[in-house]
Amino acid sequence: MSDVSGPIRVIGIGNRDRGDDALGPLVVDALRDRLPATVSAVEHSGEVAGLVDLISGADAVYLVDAAVMGLDPGSSREFDASTSPLPALGGAFSSHALGLSEAIELARALDALPSVCRVFAVEATSFEAGEGLSPPVADTLPRVTQAVIDRIRQESGHA
Repeated sequence: MSDVSGPIRVIGIGNRDRGDDALGPLVVDALRDRLPATVSAVEHSGEVAGLVDLISGADAVYLVDAAVMGLDPGSSREFDASTSPLPALGGAFSSHALGLSEAIELARALDALPSVCRVFAVEATSFEAGEGLSPPVADTLPRVTQAVIDRIRQESGHA
């Protein structure tokens, strides 16, 4: 178990009005009332400077984002970004032109990356404006939400 004693933050990255990009914010919604008081859950657009501020202000951070990793739609991966950069995965890792990977590396360069930095990424199929989640990503939502809760419990000792 990691020594996580200060602020713990879950950041759901995305845009609710752009198809599978709504995944991060919807995980934040699903976490409401399911986390201890020491854990905050916020949604963020993925804009680099604001994301760095959210990352650097926490002792542990758990990020959820829709991604393009070349996997089957709805497939999820968990990455430990505290010790090494996110892997170079064909195409944009995130749906955002500049975003998650760059924010993590900027926080690392500024010596502001928390000792715990986990990324939960789900393979998206569509980022079309006005669309809802695709069925494979919608099916993954409860599993990803529970994975975030389980990881926080494991690493922080919070029940």
